[in-house]
Amino acid sequence: MFLSVKSCKKEDLILVAQEIDENVPPTAKICDLKGIILNSDEYKSDPDFVKGILENAVTDRKLQEEFELEKIKLNKEQEFELEKIKLKQQQELELEKLKINSELELTRMQTQNQNQGMIHQQIPETSNAKKKFTLPKLQFRQFGDDLKDWLPFWSQFEHVDKDDDIAPENKFQYLVQATVVGSRAREVVESFPPTGENYVKAVDSLKARFGREDLLVEVYVRELLKLIISVQSN
Repeated sequence: MFLSVKSCKKEDLILVAQEIDENVPPTAKICDLKGIILNSDEYKSDPDFVKGILENAVTDRKLQEEFELEKIKLNKEQEFELEKIKLKQQQELELEKLKINSELELTRMQTQNQNQGMIHQQIPETSNAKKKFTLPKLQFRQFGDDLKDWLPFWSQFEHVDKDDDIAPENKFQYLVQATVVGSRAREVVESFPPTGENYVKAVDSLKARFGREDLLVEVYVRELLKLIISVQSN
């Protein structure tokens, strides 16, 4: 009987013995349980009936095990979704903080320039020329080589890039400040002479090297896969 019923476990044998009203010692082993069942009056009178009880016990246990596995899998999937939501919220919060900080820093810079009279060149109000400042050193989020840092970096520096009141040559100097010394990003920027005409070229070269959408998608997919593996391993 036991050979014909595969994947039989001790708990299944205990259930069968109890179903046919046999006494099961607490210390009984699998071989003991098999002996109890085979020597029982119920088995001797109707072995097929006892075999059916065992088959049902094995089937019910397997179904319960599958149910538990599915429940664990569902819980992990839910945890993973929560982690993705948390990660997205953290990234959005970080970007928002960067935007606020950069706006405050630019306001401070412009106020400082006006209050300290640090304007090199007096520009008539009717002139369309850009204002030229003695540049205070700003606390930028610096960018070096890591593609994961490009979006937070550019979301901050873009405020400088779009500020029409800052002369292009000054933007170029800020771009130098915003790159890590010795990094590939700094090498790209410093490959151009530091002039207003070259500012746009330097920015375009940085975007072509580090800001390509296909590269960024690939990087963030890799990070997402790392997160999935981390969640599953926990």
